Formats: sequence, C-alpha cells, structure tokens
Amino acid sequence: MWGNLPGFQWYAPALRAKAGSEVLATHGSESNQFGRVPLIVTKTYGAGKILFMGTDGAWRWRKGVEDKYHYRFWGQVVRWMAYQRNMSSGDKMRLFYSPDRPRTGDVLTLNANVMSLTGEPLRDGMVIAQIAAPSGKVTSVRLLPAGEEAWGLFNGVFAPTEPGEHRVQLSCAEAGSSLETKISIQGTSREKRGQPARIDVLREIAQFTKGGILDAARPETVVNAIAALPEPAFQERRLQIWAHPGWAGLLVVLMGLFWVGRKVAGTF
Repeated sequence: MWGNLPGFQWYAPALRAKAGSEVLATHGSESNQFGRVPLIVTKTYGAGKILFMGTDGAWRWRKGVEDKYHYRFWGQVVRWMAYQRNMSSGDKMRLFYSPDRPRTGDVLTLNANVMSLTGEPLRDGMVIAQIAAPSGKVTSVRLLPAGEEAWGLFNGVFAPTEPGEHRVQLSCAEAGSSLETKISIQGTSREKRGQPARIDVLREIAQFTKGGILDAARPETVVNAIAALPEPAFQERRLQIWAHPGWAGLLVVLMGLFWVGRKVAGTF
C-alpha cells in the first residue's frame, strides 16, 4: 500500500532518530552517515506520545481515492495518540454514548474505542457491554466494528425501559481490559389513560386559538358548526408567461422553423 501512494516532494532533513524512539518509515533513497533519513518516528514521553512526521505532503494520498488512505492514517494517528489521555490509567477502552441525556424509550447508541495489547486500534474483537438496570435486570449488548475506515471503534444499541442509574461493564478479551461506568436514564411522564378531560383547560386553549368546544355526544352540533363556516376567499394566482420555460421553448421552435424555411428556400 505504501509503495502505491504518491511520493513526497519535500522532507525534513533529520539526521537520525533519538535513542528510545521507534522508526516507522524512512526515506526511500536519501541517506546520511547514520543511515536512511527517518520520516515517521514515534516515542512515548511521560503519560503521552510523540509523533514526528518529516513531510507535509500526506494530502497527496487523496489523489484518485479521496480519503481512503488519508483519513485512515490521520484518524488512526489521533486515536492512537489521544486514547491514553481520555482513559483512566491501565484501561485500553473508552465508552461514550448518544444522546447525551437518554430517556426511557429512546434508542441509546453505545460507542467504544478499544485498543489492542500493543496500543494499536483493535480491528476485530468481541466487545460485550453488560448493562444492569436499577431493578437488577441485566442486558447483554454486543458491540460490532464500525467499519474498515474506523479501526478501533465498536458500536451497538440499547433501548432502556427503566429510569435511574444503569451500571455498565464493558469488557473485551482481545484488549485484556474492562471498563465500568454508570449511565443515568431519565424517566418520561406519559399521559394517564381513563382520566376525565379538563374542560376549563380545553376552553382556554380554544379561546387562544380562536376555536370552539363542541359536544361529541351531539353529532348535529359538529355538522352545523362545519356548515356555518364561511366559504374560503378566492385566491388569484398570476402566471408570468415571460418567465415560463414554455415561452423560451416556443421562441426556440419558431426560430428553428424560420431557419429551416430559409434553408429550404435557398435564401440563407
């Protein structure tokens, strides 16, 4: 894949990689007294990571394939460098969900960034989310890979039916790690059935909306109210012929007939 990508037109003339760093790519032809010129080098520093890329021509990878390789490379770089900062110490996964404030009856989308034992985005694996409701009912949701372009990202759906805090335990055998968190589900107040209608509230709504309240037990009142409605006013709609496409087509047809007629008569 690297051999088929467009080459670089500029590179930083670095002398050599620092001790303790990992060289991922070197120049194909340029070298110095220390060997091939390093182009992509990584190193762990403290709790973070460092990436050195000695060229600014990665945008040329979009030639003919758009974001197939360019987005994949930089997306993996961002996830690889940022996952330790966004996770607790020792964990190799991060869980986030949408919507941010889920309610009962909503479809909750679970997303998990999972890293392998070597710190790279996990490509294939079994990611399981055990969700315990406040009543003690446990639901198991398997998170599937999001696709080839989103390595390390797994997602699944869950429809909560109980309000309250749900305990979530995320585990993955391939990553050798687990994650525990809580998701607060808000309840929704539904209208109760069998309750009598509040006529005072309905009358107030009808007054503001310029409507009326009719007795459903007397159908003739509904029919009479509909019959008493005034006839709708006539609306005048004007068609601008000069802006109509048919007018332009008519002119083209007339000019075409005129041109054909002159050709037939031999006067053109």
